[in-house]
Parts: sequence; C-alpha cells; structure tokens
Amino acid sequence: YRYYEGKEEKIGPKFDAEMIGMVTNPQYKKLLLERLAANGDDPKKAFGGKNALNKNPLYVDEARQELLPEKILLRWLNDDYSIRKDVTPENLKDIKTIEKILDKGVKKILLKRLADFGNDPKKAFSDLDKNPIWQNEAKRIAIKRVTISGIKNAAPLHHKKDHLGNAILDEKGKQIPSSFVSTGNNHHVAIYLDENGNLQDRVVSLFEAVQLVNAEEPIIDKLYNQGLGWQFLFSMKQNEYFIFPNERTGFNPRETDLLNPENKKLISPNLFRVQKLSKVEYGNSAVREYVFRHHLETSVDEKKELKDVTFKNIKSLGYFENAIKVRINHIGEIVSVGEY
Repeated sequence: YRYYEGKEEKIGPKFDAEMIGMVTNPQYKKLLLERLAANGDDPKKAFGGKNALNKNPLYVDEARQELLPEKILLRWLNDDYSIRKDVTPENLKDIKTIEKILDKGVKKILLKRLADFGNDPKKAFSDLDKNPIWQNEAKRIAIKRVTISGIKNAAPLHHKKDHLGNAILDEKGKQIPSSFVSTGNNHHVAIYLDENGNLQDRVVSLFEAVQLVNAEEPIIDKLYNQGLGWQFLFSMKQNEYFIFPNERTGFNPRETDLLNPENKKLISPNLFRVQKLSKVEYGNSAVREYVFRHHLETSVDEKKELKDVTFKNIKSLGYFENAIKVRINHIGEIVSVGEY
C-alpha cells in the first residue's frame, strides 16, 4: 500500500522541479517553479548564491510585504509492504510492533490484551487455544494472525497476469509487479571446508533463494567452489537446531550418541536453535553475527552473564568446527543427525 510522508525543508540549491513538486502549498509551488524556469531550470542558480531567499526573497503578497518562508512543508507518497504474522510473543513483542498492525480494530484489541497482562507479551500472546483473543466472541472469531506494515526493502518476484497468462498493464502501459519479497532477509548460510582445511560461509538472501526456485535450481549449492577443492558441510536456516561442544563440562557431540534418549540430559544444555543470521562484507573482510538461542529459552535478551547458556553470539567460523546439525520432531526428540 502507499502512504504520505512529509517534512519541513529549507529552500536551497537542491530545490529542482521534482522537489518543488512535493510542496504542499500551491501558491508557494507556483512561485518556486517560476523562479526555477527564469533561471533555466537550474536550482543552483534559482535558489543559491545571489538568488538565495535571504538575499533575493520571493513575495507571496508584495503589497503586504508577505515573504515566502525559507522553510516549507513537503509531502510525498511512499511505498510500504505488509506481511502476515502469527500472534506470538516473538512477533508481537512490544507496543511498537503492535502499532504497525494495519487493522485499527485488531490493533486496539491486541493493545488492550497486552495491557491486561501487565505488558508481558509471553503471558498475553501464549497458549491462544486455551485463552483465545476474540475479535467477535459471539461469532467465535478469534485473532490468530495479523497484517503488519513496515517492510521497505521489497522487490517483486512476478508481474500480474490474466487467466490466459497474458501480462496485465497499468495506465502507462507498464507491467504491474506482484508477489513481493523482502530483499533484506537472509534465507540461509552454507558452511564449506575449503582446500586449506578452513571453514568458509556463504550467505544466500531470501530473494536469491526464490529466484533459484523459479529457475528450478537447488537453493542450497552443495557444489559451490567444488572445482577449487571446497566441500559442503551443512546449511543454517532460522529455527534449525545445532548441538555445540561445551569446554566447561567436557561435552563433545561428536563423541555422543545423539539419537539415544538416555543422553538427553547431556545434550539439552548444548542444544540451540538458529535465531538470526547476518554477514556484512567490508572489502576482503567480513563482519558476521550468527545468533543462537537455547532450545528451552523464550526470552530474546542477551545478558552478558548468560552468554553460552541461554544464547550464543558467534562471530568466528571456528566455533562451528565440532558443532552438529540435528533435526527435532514436534515433541522435541532428535530424529536425524547432520544435513537433511
């Protein structure tokens, strides 16, 4: 959807025709366009140097000596993209997030729900089957999913077509984008062992992943740099599980039967799920942050004293040397070990 945004801006050399087009006051806009045209549509000449408004003012009403203000209000249309999310403590973690809900009625209900539970999202938005959030209790309509705004960095995957597969065009004869995806999200990180025995990571964005699916290519490239001697080890996606070694207790997952239920007590303190993945390249170096949350932990707090207990913040690939990826079923049992 589209929404208006505005701000005050001081008139100066950057006031070209496009910027003047955002001026909300029609009289101000007319005067500025006239000054711009009189100076060959050059904003630097029109509103800079000797023609700056403090040196060569514009009059809204010359008889009354009413000057055009140096700061005026601009307004323009922005694109925003919505996303559907389940009502969970993680998705609606605070008032700021709830304020992004597009449906005003639903927003009001969820803000009240949060307040009723002492602004604790865990209590307010957990166990909704037993304690539903009613949009209309008489008709038994409960709120389970909401539409939230706020995604700016989106790109279209497809363009609209009719039932015959022909492109639908807008009033300007251009194709109409559809099926947007946020380009800022990462789909997965692939970990490889290079020819020198060092671990290497490769981040694949959600946008790239969808493009690969559309091209009928594998999303996870297990053959990446194989010609250089690289070997694919495993991939990491949000909410996948890993077991890490523990130097303090001497636990090593590679020396433990991870499928044996009798080892649950040994495994549990070292079982973590992927919370978020990010990596930023700076020339020949990279700043990575791979955050894992303990599988029993519901909080997203990162208190220093709880590092490696309730969460792990990994910035060195060496940390994955003895980590093992596992698959968990719906009752928390390990059902497979390694890449799946």
